[in-house]
Amino acid sequence: MVARTAGQKTGESRSSASSRISEIHSRTTRRDREVEVLVPKLASRSYHLKEGNSWCEDWLQYQKNTHPLFSICCHHPLHPIGRFQRIIILVGSIAFGLAITNIVYLGFLKSEQAGTAVNYIYEQTGKVSDAISQRTSIQVEQSLFFLWTVGSGLHSAFDLLIWYLAACSCFRPGGIFSLRSTFCQNFGLYLSVLLVVGALFSATSVVVLRLNAEANVEGQTDDIIEMTGLESSRFSFLLAYSFELIFALFVFYFLTSTVFFSGILGCGRIPILGGRPYELRKEAAEKRRSERCDSMDDAVV
Repeated sequence: MVARTAGQKTGESRSSASSRISEIHSRTTRRDREVEVLVPKLASRSYHLKEGNSWCEDWLQYQKNTHPLFSICCHHPLHPIGRFQRIIILVGSIAFGLAITNIVYLGFLKSEQAGTAVNYIYEQTGKVSDAISQRTSIQVEQSLFFLWTVGSGLHSAFDLLIWYLAACSCFRPGGIFSLRSTFCQNFGLYLSVLLVVGALFSATSVVVLRLNAEANVEGQTDDIIEMTGLESSRFSFLLAYSFELIFALFVFYFLTSTVFFSGILGCGRIPILGGRPYELRKEAAEKRRSERCDSMDDAVV
């Protein structure tokens, strides 16, 4: 009787151990499959992450994983770009906005050295700001209007570019080249860090120029200040930069990313520009191809 009881306990312990092992194995397999599927999509800034997600769910996950500020705390745990790299990207974004603000503040866009195209765009923004001032009671300065529209748009475009480089999906599993080399997979990250350093250098240079210009202007007469087009008030500069950063991160970034996400630019049929509709079409085509292959295999068997 005692021997039977001991044998039953041994059998139960073996069955429980085997069930635990099978459960751990299933969890590990599920985790590996999730990593295999999600990591390439996260690295490529995929618009459609999981099957069955609605438009709003995909848009929300896209912003959580790609926004320069929110993604620092809200990104997916499996995302190849970690928190430290995201902070570096945010620093580059802030430096880029600071450089643009200083360039506008110093009046470089009016000079011939800026180029005909830049002068033309700056003049057109001036005409628009004048029209707004005439038709409304709001007085809009040309430099501020340019900074909050064209400058913020360029800022958000820089953020998108540096994010694509940092993820560098072409060398990661599931990408075009799909190399296992760590250096190749991090090549885009190294390049994005180089761009951040360049943005910091540019921002520092124009800040030094602005401070020198302010030092030369301070103490001069109002006529000289008006002729140079410079203001000695640092508060106006900080206010302009703050608004530029807010517009870039919380207005233009959402607008530009939503335009790419919607697929309007590529009519839903071109890679990258096709946005979420293109990825849905691609996923459906791959599913049909897989089902066709499975049916052919069953027919052969």
